Amino acid sequence: MSPQSVSAAENDAHASRPTERPGFRSGKTIGAISYPQRWHRDLLIQATLDPAVAAIEQATSSQRGQDPFEVFVWFGGQRRRLIAVREASDFTMPCATDTMVLARSFVLSEPRCSTARGIWACRNTPVSHGDRFRILGLLDQHSSGLPLRRLMECVRSETAESVDIVLAVICAGQAEVEIRSPLSPDITVRLRRGQSRPLPASAAAANPQNSISISV
Repeated sequence: MSPQSVSAAENDAHASRPTERPGFRSGKTIGAISYPQRWHRDLLIQATLDPAVAAIEQATSSQRGQDPFEVFVWFGGQRRRLIAVREASDFTMPCATDTMVLARSFVLSEPRCSTARGIWACRNTPVSHGDRFRILGLLDQHSSGLPLRRLMECVRSETAESVDIVLAVICAGQAEVEIRSPLSPDITVRLRRGQSRPLPASAAAANPQNSISISV
């Protein structure tokens, strides 16, 4: 199924009603991350597709309840707490310098929400070794990236749409796009250069030499 522009308002009718959902997993999550509302999953998808984020970890406080929803994210070699709230005015507590606060309106803003949903819808598309090597090899030759349409041209699969295959490679964390741009044949795709995935907090504590320092 080819990705379609999915309105941020669609499939969000029950967002205000907490429900039991399967844990979210991606190539950047450290274990499954539980989330009580649909827009929290959108946040996790966007963090997964964000080139600046190296890893995402469940915060204990986000295991239950609706708001705020919290996770830890790593970027720039730092571990930071990310707090998601329904309204910016809902969060009135003093915020530490290693904490970021995002409102639901930002997560569901367009085109970032529809772009992220459209890409993530292709995450389970089978990708042959040949197609993957051709896509990554072509990106490796162009450090500034290539339009999505150019990568689609090198796909030879007859069992899936070429656009779905390229987007599946992005979902796998091997390539990246800027989700602030609309999903179109002209969106620029870049090779994701290797980032070492950090240890979970418990492992880092047990191995101080591998722990991540946090700027304050």
